[in-house]
This record gives sequence, structure tokens and C-alpha cells, in this order.
Amino acid sequence: MSDQEQFDASVAKTGKLVLQVFAGVAILAALMMSTFALIRSGDTSTVVTSRAAAAQAKPALPASASVMINHVTRGCHTLVLPDGSSSPSQTFHLATGGLLHVQDNDVMPHTLIRVSGPSTDFTGAAMGHMGAKSTVTFPVAGTYVLSTKAGEDYMKGITTIGADNTLHIKVVVGGGATA
Repeated sequence: MSDQEQFDASVAKTGKLVLQVFAGVAILAALMMSTFALIRSGDTSTVVTSRAAAAQAKPALPASASVMINHVTRGCHTLVLPDGSSSPSQTFHLATGGLLHVQDNDVMPHTLIRVSGPSTDFTGAAMGHMGAKSTVTFPVAGTYVLSTKAGEDYMKGITTIGADNTLHIKVVVGGGATA
């Protein structure tokens, strides 16, 4: 290899090394400038606050729920949830403006009434026949208690054991999901 070729190879090798060093320094400088810019702008506190808020956020409340009034031998009537569980008292958690759908499948008519809590909007509160439906709208946050006034049996000869259950529906509206 001639002297000129050795010189050119040495310059190329040195030039490549110098360019790699400058590229590394430039990347390091860019990272440092970005870090300083974030610190000065206060964006790091926003990120921390957002993560803290996300950790504390509650899941959204449902916009609606359903319940059926069914006939039972012991206690006359009960409230049945879509999953099949039943009890004379049920509690629901809904979003503000939420709806509760009630269907009367009992052998007697039921009229849905508000016992306590803010005003509600009833549609079809007087469920005068089997299969009748009512919808209750809960316009503001609060705790609502509903009940029914049962009428006479549609069919004669229906026997039950014990006193008739008093149906209670508690609806907690707004305030985030709770267990």
C-alpha cells in the first residue's frame, strides 16, 4: 500500500471516529436540553398529578339497572335482579340521570312510590297487570328510597306463607362507584 493510500485510510478512519464522537455528543446534548426544558416548564408535576388522579379515579357508575317484582310463596313478593338473586330489599348505584326499570311479574298489581330522597320522575308507576313496566329517572345525586303499594291478587286461591314482604329499593345516585 502506498503512502498516499495509507494516509487516506488513516484520514477516513479518524474522520469516521470524529463523526461518531460528535454524533454521540449531539445526542447527549439533545437529551439534556429536553430534560431541562421539562423541568423548567413544570410538565413533570403535571405527569405526577395525572398519575395520582388516575389512581384515585373511580369506575363509572351504570346509567341504568333493572329489577322484577315476582310472586313467592313465603312473603308473597320479592325483588329479583337480572342475575336471579332475590330479596325484598335491593340497593342500586347509578349515575346522575340514571334509570331504574321495574317490571311487575307478581300475581297482584303494584304501584311504585318514592319514600324518601330527592324528587324522581316516574313513568308507569301504577303497574296494574302482570308484565307491566315502570321506569324511574333519578335527575340529581342523592340517596333515594322507593317502595311499592301492593293491590289485591289478580287470581283467587293464591296462598302464601307468613306476612307479606314490604319491598324496599334503595338507589344511590352519583358520587362514583362503590362496593
